[in-house]
Amino acid sequence: MMGKGNTRKSGAWISALLTLLLLLSACGSQTASGGEGEPVKIGAILSFSGNFAPLSESIKEGMELYFELHGNQIGNRPVTIKYEDDEANPQVALRKYRQLVDSEKVDLLVGPISSSVVYALRDVIEKDKIVLIDANAAANDISWDKKSDYIYRVSISNWQDGTPGAAYIAQHVGKRAYVLAPDYPAGHETIQAFKEAFTKAGGQVIKEAWPKLGTNDYATYLTEILETKPDLVFSFLSGTDAIRFVQQYEQFGLNGRIPLTGTQEFLDPLVTDPAGKAAEGIIGATMYTASLDNPTNKAFVEEFTKKYKDTPNYFNVQGYDAAQVIAKAIETAGSTKSEELIKVLKTITFSSPRGELAMDPNTHNLALDMYVAKNVWKDGKIEQEIMGIAAKGLKIPETPPAASK
Repeated sequence: MMGKGNTRKSGAWISALLTLLLLLSACGSQTASGGEGEPVKIGAILSFSGNFAPLSESIKEGMELYFELHGNQIGNRPVTIKYEDDEANPQVALRKYRQLVDSEKVDLLVGPISSSVVYALRDVIEKDKIVLIDANAAANDISWDKKSDYIYRVSISNWQDGTPGAAYIAQHVGKRAYVLAPDYPAGHETIQAFKEAFTKAGGQVIKEAWPKLGTNDYATYLTEILETKPDLVFSFLSGTDAIRFVQQYEQFGLNGRIPLTGTQEFLDPLVTDPAGKAAEGIIGATMYTASLDNPTNKAFVEEFTKKYKDTPNYFNVQGYDAAQVIAKAIETAGSTKSEELIKVLKTITFSSPRGELAMDPNTHNLALDMYVAKNVWKDGKIEQEIMGIAAKGLKIPETPPAASK
């Protein structure tokens, strides 16, 4: 029979053991969700080489500005960002994804640039249950049939990029359009959206051209434009492709003869600054210019100009907003666990340089105000003159329009 002394010792030992187990459990739980003072690890998959390099650098600048203005912390936790170059190649992106998730043990991801890449990443993200804040890739189906609980877009969809300027162009520029875009998913999706809206507004697409992504010489297409004699050209191109096209358009004597219209890429300093006067007169619809009159944008432009000595472009804004959405989601959830983050992300609202924005829980995409704008030459550089509202609170449809299927 056990004595009272032994009973007391046994009880004390059990109590100590239970205390230890509770402490270990708390430590384990804290580590899983990210404890106080532990770094928030963000993995950024962007395209730092090739045609999309300027876009990626701009997103990086925007992200780093936001975190710098907030002490490089989320709550009491320091922020670390590990950047990887996917080369705009889906297979490279999948390798870099595995490095970030398996080796670097990142808490969540941001990026990519290319629609092709986000389509490639979608299934592994769903399988691994890791959150991706989409800072640029505009692939429509990420909001439709390939929607994931773990992917939330803070940029724009291809449908939103191609649709809003079409009615204005049909009514004020011309009815017969020659359209040109790169032969990859974003190009086809954007042109399809433009065609639907342009046709609905009484326009007609008389010719489609699909140059290879990264084309250096557009002479074949520019010659075809001269021969076709459309009322206007509508184009979607990004990065150095857009710069080269605008410059060659002027060299062929088309600027001023056949109006060039396009998506917001043609209305952005990333294209208009290097293209210079060749970009004068281009009309399109955009979600952002540095002249937008709201308090958040004024503060953003001031801080951006102070740090980078330059005018912000919309890719800078997408990076800035990606960072603040990450920060707000983690602070609100009190965790970096994916299941906790997605509860917040589905209905997150935030103050962007673009205005007050909200995530649509049905598409994981933002509702955006879109502005009709024109490139004008002023004080030795191109600026964007806002000509009116193209669309207010424009949402991507919850299901694909019939022609987009």
